[in-house]
Amino acid sequence: MFAVNDYVFYGSGGVCKIVDIQTAPLESMPRDKQYYIMHSLHDASSVMYIPVDSDCIFLRPLISRTEAEELLAQIPYVTPLEAPNAKQLRECYAEAMRRHMPIDWVRVIKTVWLRMNEPRPAARRISETERSFAENARKYLYTELSLVLDVSAAKMEEYIAASVNNAIL
Repeated sequence: MFAVNDYVFYGSGGVCKIVDIQTAPLESMPRDKQYYIMHSLHDASSVMYIPVDSDCIFLRPLISRTEAEELLAQIPYVTPLEAPNAKQLRECYAEAMRRHMPIDWVRVIKTVWLRMNEPRPAARRISETERSFAENARKYLYTELSLVLDVSAAKMEEYIAASVNNAIL
């Protein structure tokens, strides 16, 4: 069970802060259940009510600082996603995002970046779907890492680039 002020990753809302735990916070909710009341860090106006005892809702603690540092060290060695065609690649992106894990977000970001920077001009045509997967992966990764490493989300891309360069040198 999580506590008030914990940060969690919620499968449908991204990184969230638990602001309260209440029994039936709204009239329409069953009176015998407790709910996490959460605010998304990606949408400040959103309020989510998640049953504490739900086993069908994806909710996990954020990675630790040590895990975040290990992830940064692994980035140069993370293999991009591969598929024989665009449709299967989209399925790979979707599956990676469904796992809700930072290493998978890195794979999505790296795959799209490499595809955008391929030397062949035809390969640079990235679909809006691919851009959307990469954007969501960046948003989730940068938010989680910024909280864990105490670096602003706005500076996270620079921080990651510096960490990756230092790991290679």
